[in-house]
Amino acid sequence: MDRRTRFFWSLTILAAVIIFIWEAFLLVDIRSERGEILEKSANISIGTDEELESVISELEAELESRESFRFALKNNPMKLNKVVFLTDAMGRLIQSMQANSIRVSGLYMNFDPPRATVEYQQMEKQVKVGDMLGKFKILRITENGVVAFRDGEAKFYPLQGRTVTAEAARNMTRGPQFDEEEEF
Repeated sequence: MDRRTRFFWSLTILAAVIIFIWEAFLLVDIRSERGEILEKSANISIGTDEELESVISELEAELESRESFRFALKNNPMKLNKVVFLTDAMGRLIQSMQANSIRVSGLYMNFDPPRATVEYQQMEKQVKVGDMLGKFKILRITENGVVAFRDGEAKFYPLQGRTVTAEAARNMTRGPQFDEEEEF
């Protein structure tokens, strides 16, 4: 054999020995890691792990709190009066009917006593002075609207579509008829 062939064989054998030692070192490291994993897995008891139980109890508590949550809307988005605004012939905004409010739709002054057609709780009724509508007591019927008493105060409800100034409404709620009314 010549020198060149010997050199390559020596280099090849030296590389093989280094690779063998390196692989043996890595196998020992892998074997020790495997031993640690086996040792840890031997100490785990399935189903009674305290950490797992705490996570499960936390999830159950969260589920109970979500189950007790009730969603409610304050304003119903399906009500059209929240979206569509109606106006009368004069261009004034017609307010939507509230459930516990009076809306005067007609006045009949030629009757004795005078009468009025009012809408209350989405029902139309004909009333005269002294009649009760729920908690409202009709005190006076004027040419411009109705005065009703509720919860210790009298309030003027104008005929729908008429504009009455605040001063005129205050004057219509005062008068001799209130002095004659009995205590509520």
